[in-house]
Amino acid sequence: MKSGFDNTAGYIRKLLGASVLMAMLQSALALDAVQGDFTQVLETRSGELTVWQIADNPDIYIFDFPGLTYQGRSFNRITQFTEQQTTEAYPKVLGNQELARYVEAARRTQADFAFGHDVLISELVQFFNFSLRDKIELNPEEIAIREFLIEQGLARFWRGFYQAMKPGVVVLAIPQTQDRKVGEPMVSPGARYAILLHELAHGEYYTNPHYAKYCQRFWHETLTEYQRELFKRFLMNFNYAVNHEELLINEMQAYLMFTPDPKSFSARKLGVSDAELQSMRETFRRGSPPIRLPLR
Repeated sequence: MKSGFDNTAGYIRKLLGASVLMAMLQSALALDAVQGDFTQVLETRSGELTVWQIADNPDIYIFDFPGLTYQGRSFNRITQFTEQQTTEAYPKVLGNQELARYVEAARRTQADFAFGHDVLISELVQFFNFSLRDKIELNPEEIAIREFLIEQGLARFWRGFYQAMKPGVVVLAIPQTQDRKVGEPMVSPGARYAILLHELAHGEYYTNPHYAKYCQRFWHETLTEYQRELFKRFLMNFNYAVNHEELLINEMQAYLMFTPDPKSFSARKLGVSDAELQSMRETFRRGSPPIRLPLR
């Protein structure tokens, strides 16, 4: 039997939970996308959540987080849903305990499960519809993203389900620079640059159909079967769903051409010589259509 103190404590916890949720929702409603170019985004450290809309490609939004745990609580479950499901019979949004076990099994934490995220509005809407169907309790941070999408006219709630109003728009997430702190690794200026460039490469792939078609041809017609297999093995190490070919192609171009961080990607990590990696990059660069990012 619960004591009066237990009942009071439980009531207070509910109130605190409700107040946190309300604060998150108010924050989402207060958020407005700030126009900025690559350099502005890279060099800004606001110390608070900022949402950028890329000036020369307004179909790309960037959630710029002042902390890796904050970013993880906002996007880890979404990324697991869109990129890392390989054995499920159908798409499934993980519950809180399932997600915690999944992250632990990957020997990760909320802070370092992924350092950047990319997702289409169409995928976000699917995520929120499946979580609604399965009655998944979402984090306040995830609910804040959903409310932001509705507030910005990117999605709507209509006749009992969420609907994408601009399905081809892409949402990215990156961390701001930070010193190492309890439970979170350091994010150096160099790391922020590499994460931002890598995620914007995904944005380019999603929003530039000419570039996407080129990447698909490069994957099928230029890379050898052995090289494609090497990329699959490399991506399997990060728990990507390698049975999803579109995902493989998108990640291939982002790692090959837009990840200037040898801790994340290198010839050794891919399993090729430096000369072979350089040859792949030169071949890719020669055939690529015009894009908004600097090719390596």
